[in-house]
Amino acid sequence: MALLVLALMLAPADACPAAADAFRRGDHEAALALLGPAPARNSFCSKLAGLIAAARGDYRAALNPLETSCRMNRNEPDACYYYARALYALDRFEDSLAALAAPAASKSWQLLTARGQALDALGRTEAEPALKRALAERQSDPTPVSEPDPLLALASFLYRQGRAAEALSLLRSAPAAYQPLASYHYQTGRAQAQAQHWAEAAESLKNAVSLAPDHTEAHGLLSRVYYRLNEPELAAAHARRATQGSPISR
Repeated sequence: MALLVLALMLAPADACPAAADAFRRGDHEAALALLGPAPARNSFCSKLAGLIAAARGDYRAALNPLETSCRMNRNEPDACYYYARALYALDRFEDSLAALAAPAASKSWQLLTARGQALDALGRTEAEPALKRALAERQSDPTPVSEPDPLLALASFLYRQGRAAEALSLLRSAPAAYQPLASYHYQTGRAQAQAQHWAEAAESLKNAVSLAPDHTEAHGLLSRVYYRLNEPELAAAHARRATQGSPISR
């Protein structure tokens, strides 16, 4: 699962400012070069080094600096949380739960979402109440919607439980702020497909790949949906897109 870091407010003016600015601009190579030896001395810089690695998809490289930041300063915002997320991305679910149990300077709904997802991955019954608590707390937070999000995590949980009607009800209750997220449309599309609402699923999945052209899971599912709709050419095009990464025109 991708670790969302680009929206993180990397703030301290006295710690690695040039590297943090480069990271905000999306220039991960420059940010890494500008860090130099700083991560070994500073919890913020160590966290930044981990986030750069995670943003590049290298969660193994992210582990050590994130763990160092978490251990160095439990009050470093989200350091322990992002360490737990990196562990989760590497399928180390028990370790992720242990990291989340440590004192952490993070919003409780974020911690609950991460905990619920790890519990879900482990097949434990505590997952659903954790995700529902996270969603209840998230609703009073004006922070812009981003992933991992408790509503989407709960919808995914319900889908995997075969509870498509509940997942769709939850997704349809989502405010307009979720519409720009490809993952929202993907979650909606796969719940609709599970309920065999093929035409509706196709529309949702088309929205998902329009917002995220490289969303291979959405392309793969859209291919299967188009076969159900007797659209073999479109089905084949999306199947190729799911494996080859080349955009399609329609």
